[in-house]
This record gives sequence, C-alpha cells and structure tokens, in this order.
Amino acid sequence: MRADIEPVAPADKPALVAELQDYIEEMTAYVDIAKVDGAYEYPGLDLYWAEQDRSVFWVLADTERAGFAMLRRRDDGAMVMAEFYVRLAFRRTGMGLSFARQLLERFPGVWILSEFAANAGAIAFWHRVIQGYAYTERSYVGGQGKDRVEQRVEVV
Repeated sequence: MRADIEPVAPADKPALVAELQDYIEEMTAYVDIAKVDGAYEYPGLDLYWAEQDRSVFWVLADTERAGFAMLRRRDDGAMVMAEFYVRLAFRRTGMGLSFARQLLERFPGVWILSEFAANAGAIAFWHRVIQGYAYTERSYVGGQGKDRVEQRVEVV
C-alpha cells in the first residue's frame, strides 16, 4: 500500500487531537494515563507548530489519513520519534513500515526510537524498520518507572 506523508497544518490540530485520543488509549495498556474532562491531554502539543526542532506528519493512504508521527530534534542533534501511530485498519499493510522509513530518510542522522518493554509488537516493528542499519539497543527505566527499550540508529 502506498504511503504518502505530509506535514500536519496548524488548522488540522483538531484532527490530530482526535487521532491522539486513540493512540493514547492504546498506550494505557503500558502506562497510567488519566483523562481530563473526558479526553486525554497531550502537554506541549502546540510546540509542534511553534518550535523549529519539532515536526508532525500525517501518513496518507491515497487521500485518507492513516496515522501520524511526531518528531523532535534534541539539543545534541539526534532526532527522536516522540510518537508514531498508524490506525488499526492500516496496520499489517506495509503502510507503517513505509511511513517510518520515509521519515528516517527525510531526516538523515542519528535517530532515537523508544518503546515500552512490554510492547513486543512495537519493538518488533521498529526492528523491521531499522533492519539493514547499524544500531545499538539498550534497556532503561523511563517515566513512571516503566521499563523501556531504546534503539539508536544512524541513517545516512
């Protein structure tokens, strides 16, 4: 399935907030996140349009939005995949793999990818994405004391 990517425009913030609800709901399987007034919040969301070192993209299946990715560049220059989500209907179609690889190639250099250690599917997915690249992997304890796995890969 063809995956096209495009930046999320500020006017599309409400659509992104709606997609974030599904994504965060899935993440509650791994970390405690409470709704506020019936919805999940994403602190710092506005920074993705205000700061030069942050980007947010849609992945499109033909013209339908199939997911999103939120990226940020650290002070040391490494790019972090802050959030990555493909809607359930588009999973296992190659859409996510294509989307992720396009993002890595769009921003060559060092990338930091991180997953909850309990999320074996996400870890396997990112291993497929970075297959063919040299990378290091480490385990660490992240926010809320949750075990995580991190890959550091250089894309040239």
